[in-house]
Amino acid sequence: MTPRSRIHMLTVAAARLEQECANPKLIADLREAAKHEAEAYAEGRRHSLDEEKRIERQRTLMQMLPDTRAVDQLKAAMLQRAYDLMWDGNPGACDALAEFLPDCPEPSANRSASYRHGFANGRDDRRGKPRDTYENICRQAEEAMMRRADLA
Repeated sequence: MTPRSRIHMLTVAAARLEQECANPKLIADLREAAKHEAEAYAEGRRHSLDEEKRIERQRTLMQMLPDTRAVDQLKAAMLQRAYDLMWDGNPGACDALAEFLPDCPEPSANRSASYRHGFANGRDDRRGKPRDTYENICRQAEEAMMRRADLA
């Protein structure tokens, strides 16, 4: 699971538990864990050295592919597989595959605000740079959850 996915999962869990009036200590601990993850991510402490090497090798290989029709077909097949994995309820595998896809398209407007927020987090992971401060990203996650609650 990518760091942004972990941060998002912890933030969403805290928001849901808060809505259900769960233990305040648990909610505070989840928010603290999300903050710790975000700070580590912002400081570049994202992966182990072996994991960083693996990611760099994969990205280098993908970028070394020549610009041909076969490469475009490979990217399209990888993108389709990522969508299939997400549809099957396996977001970790989807993240692992999409991590190496350059120029992954934005999700369409028919996706939920929570989905688009999670997608933006994954894109941040691929770029290696958060799009905003931790506090603003948490606020955006809570707004997405509130919109979801309003629809239910």
